[in-house]
Amino acid sequence: MKPALRVPLMLGLLVILFVVGQAILPGFIGSSQIANQLKIAAFLGLFGLCQTIVMTAGGQGLDLSVGAVATLGGVVGTAVLGDTGMTAVAMICAALAGLLAGLFNGVGIALMGIPPLVATLAVASVIDGGLILGVSELHPANAASPLLISLSGLTSAGIPNIVMLWIVVAVVAFWLIKSGWGRRLSATGSNPVTAYLSGTDTTRVKIVAYMLSGGLAGFTGILLTGYVSQAFLGLGNPYILTSVVVAAIGGVALEGGRAPYLGVICAAILMTVLISLLTALQMAEAGRQIVLGLTLLAFLLFDRVLKRA
Repeated sequence: MKPALRVPLMLGLLVILFVVGQAILPGFIGSSQIANQLKIAAFLGLFGLCQTIVMTAGGQGLDLSVGAVATLGGVVGTAVLGDTGMTAVAMICAALAGLLAGLFNGVGIALMGIPPLVATLAVASVIDGGLILGVSELHPANAASPLLISLSGLTSAGIPNIVMLWIVVAVVAFWLIKSGWGRRLSATGSNPVTAYLSGTDTTRVKIVAYMLSGGLAGFTGILLTGYVSQAFLGLGNPYILTSVVVAAIGGVALEGGRAPYLGVICAAILMTVLISLLTALQMAEAGRQIVLGLTLLAFLLFDRVLKRA
């Protein structure tokens, strides 16, 4: 499905969800409710960007370590925060921890030829096990600072601070996708042989892609601690599959070469509103998962039909 069609379709579905939600549950489109939904969508959109980057690099790339890396960022960040009291330093350390995890992913995939699903799942397992051991033995500080809580959970002039940060990250992402490196990333995903013959170091491009995904996941992890006020084991796990879902619905091609982040942004908001509506209707978790899966299948099937047409 072309981006010119996909984005209006998702916006139309979003309007329908708001209308249905307001009809069934008065107040569903109240300002506080919308602000809360945008906060949740911002985190999902940031994790969706992680998947957008690695999927664009091709090779059936998915990063199943984003949840573990986010938890790592949260734990490392709050531990540093407890020692230094400096939120900025804690956020940098969280991102650096994610970059290191992404480096391991990238080296395993690009240099050693390990399939992305296997490599990222293995790294996630190592991180999860290490965190369990480290937290149980060291008992690091896990509380978020007031500044971090303000950045992730509060609003300014009626706009959630985390949404404004998401907008900044999105602008950087759009610039990066259009940059020379972004074109090399897309070329690597579309046809790695041709990209290599044209002078692109495809190995380096893939390693950097997984490092960016890891760094962003670690950074988002410490932002999550501000939203929930503390770091804990399994902090980022709910975003592992949902980040893949919003990337796929947003139009990112699993075979690589296509990075329509605007579609991913729309998909993150759409899925957040859908899940919020289902939760408000007191649908059980099993039912919400079924609806989520069916929504993904519907978009993929629609994609296939349009391609054949």
